[in-house]
Amino acid sequence: MNRATSREQFPASLNTAARIVGSGLFKGTVLGAILAGTVIVGLETVPSIRESFGGALVAIDRVVLAIFVLEVALKISAEGRRPWRYFANPWNVFDFAVTAICLLPLHAQFAQVLRLGRVARSLRLITALPRLQLIVGALLQSLPSFGWIMLLLFTLLYAYSVMGVFLFGKNDPVKFGSLWSSMLTMFSVLTLEGWVEVMQDQVQGLPSTGGSVHHAQPIMAPLFFVSFILSGTMVFLNLLVGVIVNSMSLMPNAEATDTKKQDEDNSAAASPLPSLYPPGAEQAHMTLLVERLARMETMLAELQAELRRRGGG
Repeated sequence: MNRATSREQFPASLNTAARIVGSGLFKGTVLGAILAGTVIVGLETVPSIRESFGGALVAIDRVVLAIFVLEVALKISAEGRRPWRYFANPWNVFDFAVTAICLLPLHAQFAQVLRLGRVARSLRLITALPRLQLIVGALLQSLPSFGWIMLLLFTLLYAYSVMGVFLFGKNDPVKFGSLWSSMLTMFSVLTLEGWVEVMQDQVQGLPSTGGSVHHAQPIMAPLFFVSFILSGTMVFLNLLVGVIVNSMSLMPNAEATDTKKQDEDNSAAASPLPSLYPPGAEQAHMTLLVERLARMETMLAELQAELRRRGGG
């Protein structure tokens, strides 16, 4: 009978943690704590507010940290006898790392690490909002393609920077006098910031120390800059956007699959039986099943006693 009672209580406590973690009230509380922590970190940068409400800000920050610790503990408890499954989710690892940094007893020389940990808590909005996870997941999935596109873009930037030194180095030694300065100038042109002024300086030519204009490039300069903008800005940046859009179009299916798998794993961890009932009815079914098993054990014991009595008689 004691074994039946423990068998009944274990799934009940496990289900309690899983239900709390999956409830809308718990998620809203965590989201509110993240927003409160984000606002507090920003308010602490204002000296007048820090001096007037420093004690209140510290108290609220401790409450926020306590909610984060409680969240981690409940999510680990929801995994039941396999708590290591909590760390199988990269978002959970991020939440745990941020919370652990904020709990470290760091000395004054490591106060910057603690401040960075508190600032990183604002990034937990990503883990609290599934839509943000979708966007970040698409960006991470696009990193391999990003690498090849950036390599091709760097090759184009390098080639145009070398040509810029040969074409405009004598006219504008400040912007094109060396390979490094030429690459910085072409990178600024790539951002479309002030590129018209840079081109006009090469088209009209800059005055020399004697006042005369030398090394003007009225034909080559427009061809150089227009071709670089068309190839570098229009083509490559559109390629980056296309890669991101393609990754985001593939993410919902993966997200739905992961959500379904996580729900199945949580159901399997919460109960040794398949989840055939709604969350409210499943616990009642488990309780009834345990009671019936206990009754069957009692009936079997009575039957064995009756058979031994008859056999002895």
